[in-house]
Amino acid sequence: MNEKYSKEKIIKTNILFYSSLFFITNSITAFYNKYYLYSFLFFILTITSLIVHSNNNIYTNTIDKIAVLAIILYVGYMLYKKINMNKCFSCIIIIITFLICVYLYIYGFITKKYCFSNEKCIAQNNHFILHYISSIGHHFVIFL
Repeated sequence: MNEKYSKEKIIKTNILFYSSLFFITNSITAFYNKYYLYSFLFFILTITSLIVHSNNNIYTNTIDKIAVLAIILYVGYMLYKKINMNKCFSCIIIIITFLICVYLYIYGFITKKYCFSNEKCIAQNNHFILHYISSIGHHFVIFL
């Protein structure tokens, strides 16, 4: 029985561990487009996300949340500097992806749904989607 639980835990951890690797694409894309601080922040987020999804505790979780907050603040600054009505479609995509992430994470936390569902499979699938959608949204920020 313990062996089965261990295998299930490893498989579930690997889904989020591997989906954390989406963020390395943001780091590379930002670096290529000469957004070096943005690239560095995503590199740090990739590392913290890999750590938290392989060894989740209060310390790794807090460090990961700090990395996420740093990126959110920096993106706010970037959008303030780069926002342009000629790029309305990209701005709409960025806003939609951000709101989806907020919905999945914050509303999910409040209601114990989505990323915080009591059913681990549902929680992890939604967290995987959160990684994917946020990565896409940040690519739109880079190309804005």
